[in-house]
Amino acid sequence: MSWTDIFPVLDDAMLDAYREGVTEDERKQFEDWFGVARVVRGRAVEATALPVKHIVSATLFWKHVNIADPELPLPTREMMVDAKRMGLVKRFAPWNSYVEPLLLHSKAAMEKHPHVTFRLYLAADLDFLIPELTALGWEIYLMKSPSIRYSPGGFWRFLALEDDALVTVIDTDRMGEVSDEIQRTEGMHRMGLGLWRVPGYYNSDLTKQVRYRPILGGHFGAHGGGMPVRELIECFVWHWRHRSLPDTANIPGLGVRPIQFSEWPNYGFDEWFQLAALYPRLVERGTLTFIPSDARSLLLPIDIEYCMWANPRSEAVYF
Repeated sequence: MSWTDIFPVLDDAMLDAYREGVTEDERKQFEDWFGVARVVRGRAVEATALPVKHIVSATLFWKHVNIADPELPLPTREMMVDAKRMGLVKRFAPWNSYVEPLLLHSKAAMEKHPHVTFRLYLAADLDFLIPELTALGWEIYLMKSPSIRYSPGGFWRFLALEDDALVTVIDTDRMGEVSDEIQRTEGMHRMGLGLWRVPGYYNSDLTKQVRYRPILGGHFGAHGGGMPVRELIECFVWHWRHRSLPDTANIPGLGVRPIQFSEWPNYGFDEWFQLAALYPRLVERGTLTFIPSDARSLLLPIDIEYCMWANPRSEAVYF
């Protein structure tokens, strides 16, 4: 069995179906979710020997991640700082986990990589952070949407892939590692490849549901351009809403199993989009795969075979 025998693919026929079937009300809602209200420029970027620009893309919002979770009040800076004391934390404290790493690590990263644009897609209800972040040098894409749940915010960072640029996508809680991620993206480019990734949840059990992901949402780099990324996101959500994209995988030896985290607007829906829509398009550009040394996944060999079939220049490295 090949990769496409196992996993659904959001193909061009499904994109055509979306274009023909989407209503004006749906387009308006997508604009509310994925539209940019304004751009606040950050620091000036120096010239580089690279033939293309390089963007670090991240996203920042604050809500509980699943639809069944309780609502949060309209955020303030003080509330984010004191969220744990106020009983507003279910998983990770928003300030310590997602804002502080930006404040602590951005300056050093920008000094080390003066040729890189650092772009943050920021939820509308967190606009009070703009002065601090632009003072550090971040380019802010203030979204029309406030924080809702994990989605739509989890998707915003992918919008940078519409630029003809090298794009390093990172979670803000991993800003201390951004220099290593930048070097991976630029190394990928020097090798003539278009994607680097670390497979996610590679040793997860497959007997009941499928969590394996070929790309992690905030841990990859690619050469963007040539893809209607926002339209693909809208198309993916539209097909989910109309139940016209299968949310199951046909696992060798096990049969059909549901794909975990396949419900909007909950946690992980963005990585399901990456699997079905982004990966099949990016893999054709050549893939540099970083494989953790403890990986024992049944799906990993099929995944690597897919990379090599899509582009024989693809390479894999264990770490």
